[in-house]
Amino acid sequence: MSRFCQEIFSTTNLKMTHNKFFFLITVLTINLLACKSETKDNGQSAPQDATKTEVPVNVEQKRDSLARNPSETTQVAAPASARPVSSINSERILMNDATQIPLPKPDDKSTITLFFATPGAKSPESTALSSEGLMQSTRLTRQMANVGLAVVWAEGNTGMQTGLGSAKENKAEFNLIEPKTAAETLKTIVHNYMGKRILIVASPQVISDLVTQLAGKKVVEVPSAYAPVLYYAKARAIGDADVMEMSY
Repeated sequence: MSRFCQEIFSTTNLKMTHNKFFFLITVLTINLLACKSETKDNGQSAPQDATKTEVPVNVEQKRDSLARNPSETTQVAAPASARPVSSINSERILMNDATQIPLPKPDDKSTITLFFATPGAKSPESTALSSEGLMQSTRLTRQMANVGLAVVWAEGNTGMQTGLGSAKENKAEFNLIEPKTAAETLKTIVHNYMGKRILIVASPQVISDLVTQLAGKKVVEVPSAYAPVLYYAKARAIGDADVMEMSY
C-alpha cells in the first residue's frame, strides 16, 4: 500500500472513531433526558422532598387564634327561627337587631336560667371535635364567658370538649349528663339550682327532650345536623318555661 493510501486509511479510521464517540455521547444524553422527563411525568419527588412531613395543627393554638380573631370563625346556617345573638352578659342578651332581653337577676329563686347547646361537629376519624367543632366551641365559650354560670353539664366526649371552655371561663362546676337519666337530671337541676344559671351541652335528641319537658310542650325543632344554635330558657318549674332559640 502506498504511503498516500496509508494516510487516507488512517485518517478515515480516526474520523470513524470520532463519529462513533460523538454518536455514543448523543445517545447517552438523550436517554438521560428521557429518564428525567419520565420521573417528572410520573409525579415522583426528589429525594429531599420525599422526607418532608406535614406539620400537625396545634389545637390549643388554633383555639386561641379563633378567640382572638372572631372573623376567622365560620357558621353553618342556623334554622330560620333562630334569632341571631350579638352578645350575652350577666344582665342581658343583646340581639343583632339591638333588642335586649333581660336575664333574671342572680339568686332570684323564683326562676332558673338554662342555656342548651348541641356539641360541636365531630371529627369523622374520632370522637374529638373537628376544626369546625372547635370553632363552635370557641364561639360558645366567647358568648358564655360573662354569663355567671354556676354549673355546666355535658354529654359525651364532644359535649365535654364543647362545654369545658365555658365552665373554665365562669369557674363553674363541670358535670356529666347521661341520655338515659337526662330527664331525672333536669328535675334535679331545677329543684336544686333555682336562682342559678346553667349550661347543658348535649346531643340534639337529648336537648329536644329536655326543652320539651321543661316547657311542658314541644316548642323547638332542634336541628339534627351541626348548627350554631343556642337555646335560652327562663323556667319557673318543670313544665313552665319560656324558651328562645338563638344563633351565634
